[in-house]
Amino acid sequence: MNKLIEELIEQAWVETEFDDPRSFAERLAELTVIETLNVQEALISQGHNAWHLRKETLKYFGVNDE
Repeated sequence: MNKLIEELIEQAWVETEFDDPRSFAERLAELTVIETLNVQEALISQGHNAWHLRKETLKYFGVNDE
């Protein structure tokens, strides 16, 4: 398994109640979306023209990244 995925799983596990698999799954999904946005931002900072991706990705997944 990808090390990053393992780290996201561990982070989601620590941040949620251990007896609530739904909250774990939701947090893991949120972390995955946020990590995706981080990749997009890195590409943008390298000169790729894709600023619209962040807002649309958040909207698509229904994640509020405050």
